[in-house]
Amino acid sequence: MFPRTAQQQWWFEESESKNRSQAIGLRLAIAYHERDAEAVERLLPQDRDEAWLVMGALENGLLALNQLYPPGPPDEVWERVTPIIDAAAPKGVVPRTRALLAAMSHAMYNATLGEVYERKEEDPYTGAHLYAAITAMRAAEREGSVQRMLQKADELDLA
Repeated sequence: MFPRTAQQQWWFEESESKNRSQAIGLRLAIAYHERDAEAVERLLPQDRDEAWLVMGALENGLLALNQLYPPGPPDEVWERVTPIIDAAAPKGVVPRTRALLAAMSHAMYNATLGEVYERKEEDPYTGAHLYAAITAMRAAEREGSVQRMLQKADELDLA
């Protein structure tokens, strides 16, 4: 089976590439958490394939977290994550990221989720920004999360 999604591709990558994309994703989420727009703009690679892997790493982490601690209803996620996007996403990315979040939120209530996920795969740069902002939102839920994310990113850089 050839990987069709960013998350699947991330699993098939060599360890060095997986570690790099995961470390970038964690640092990107921390920058969103800290509302550091300069770091957000600087951290995500412009290369589509690299952004795709970062998005896959972030998506994988969120899926695992969501299984243990569900994030709440889509309307609540919207209210909590849009201020993070507005504060830290690069200017040209804000409307696309909000639109992708809106589509995902809406799709949770109907059968169009597959179509929305296709949109995410077509624009991994926007998808990575969205998943980093959601990860930042989730990091605020538990004390010490940001420190653990930073420690993990540092470990991955050394691996």
